[in-house]
Amino acid sequence: MLQSLHIASGSRPVPVLASRVALVLVLLVGAFAAGAAVANGYWQVAVAAAVAVPFVVVVLRTPFAGLLAWLLLVPYFLEQLTVDVHPAVWALHRIGVPTLLVLMIVNHTLGIRPSPFRLRGYDLALVLFLVAGTINILALAPIPSRMIAAFYDQLAVPIMFFWLIRAIGPRRSDINLLVLVGIWTIAVQATIGILSWVAPSVLPAQWLGRAGERTIGTFSGPAIYTITLVLFALLALYAAMSTVDMRKRLLLVGIVVAAQLGVVLSLSRGSWLGAGLAMLGVGLVYRRQISGFAIAAALLALILGLGPVGGLASVAQERLTTVDTIEARIATDDAAVRMIRDQPLTGFGYGNFERFDERYKQRVGDIPLILGGSAHNTYLNMLAELGIPATLLYLSPPMFLVVLSYRLWRRQRRSTLVDWRFISILWLAILDQFVVNNFLEIIHSSLWATSLWWLTLGLIAAELERLRPPQRDRSGSAAAALSW
Repeated sequence: MLQSLHIASGSRPVPVLASRVALVLVLLVGAFAAGAAVANGYWQVAVAAAVAVPFVVVVLRTPFAGLLAWLLLVPYFLEQLTVDVHPAVWALHRIGVPTLLVLMIVNHTLGIRPSPFRLRGYDLALVLFLVAGTINILALAPIPSRMIAAFYDQLAVPIMFFWLIRAIGPRRSDINLLVLVGIWTIAVQATIGILSWVAPSVLPAQWLGRAGERTIGTFSGPAIYTITLVLFALLALYAAMSTVDMRKRLLLVGIVVAAQLGVVLSLSRGSWLGAGLAMLGVGLVYRRQISGFAIAAALLALILGLGPVGGLASVAQERLTTVDTIEARIATDDAAVRMIRDQPLTGFGYGNFERFDERYKQRVGDIPLILGGSAHNTYLNMLAELGIPATLLYLSPPMFLVVLSYRLWRRQRRSTLVDWRFISILWLAILDQFVVNNFLEIIHSSLWATSLWWLTLGLIAAELERLRPPQRDRSGSAAAALSW
């Protein structure tokens, strides 16, 4: 059988020809854009175009590199991403991610890099969610244009990661690179977190917003910091348990311990709970190997505890006994439930929670009435703003993938096409994020955290695709169309 379709005898295969045509087009467009920018005095655009051209070339050849670049850069531009006029918003988020997705779809369609990506029923659910959210904003938002831009940044682009990772179809070499990015991120973020307590003067001012109160690294809040650490720590742990080289394993265990130390120093109780449940899950996944890991981790933790961070234990204990913030959250969550009862189908409009929640607040038991504050539960906030139907559409992919994972595991648990431990590790990361999302309204708070949620789900879906045969239509031919 021919490996690829040929145009004529002696000509190049279609995928190779298409990739070279795409490369020429990228170079021409980039040169034109740079020239036009210089002619009009916009040298910043010219520099961006000059950087973008080789980046697109690299992405066309190594698609996963684009995603890795996003993961490496965005944690250090989060504050800029909250400012609409900043170029980083457009380069890294608004244009960068959709462009990467389009490039991957073109690669897949032209056969340059085929992947098992297929549109499924939960993809349709997400499209319907985006449509419903847009209609909701047009009908209920006081300034629809502003809210549509926020909805695009906070939900539409992060959801694209769910499709992007599946369109790329990551290989084992890609996952190894992802682990290396995770190790780097943990090392940098844990170091910055510790320095914010013991030597804050050596850090730039924009990373010291919660210095002396919480540990946030380069992020805007402790929950976002810990979601990042736990995800990459779980990937590092997976790599540690997959290697037979004891030196590499000890190094990776040290990285995991550093991440867990960062979680502790975040002083975020929701983060502690999420990370604790994830680690308990690790004990179930690696129950035959966990004893050696636990001993090594305990020794490293003891060394760190006797070091410069040992005096912070009293701060963590004080945080555990603080109750005023809990009472404020109970009052706000109770108000959210009342809002959902009043508008169960349409909600009060995307971004409108804080416009209406004060009207619904009242005393809860012996807790005094506390006004002010913001939402601290992602899902209650979404239910109150967008209604029950839209929220169910948003949550349908993880719900379906949980059921699918269990069914495929029961049928093909001995399959060599996927590593079920890797899938389990990813689900533990989702568990941690789900728990933290119940203690913080994450969608309006962090583009990064919502993107990590959909990226992780995309990795799970991409792994499960390897086990699923193509859907067949009634005539028996393979169908690449929508299925469940």
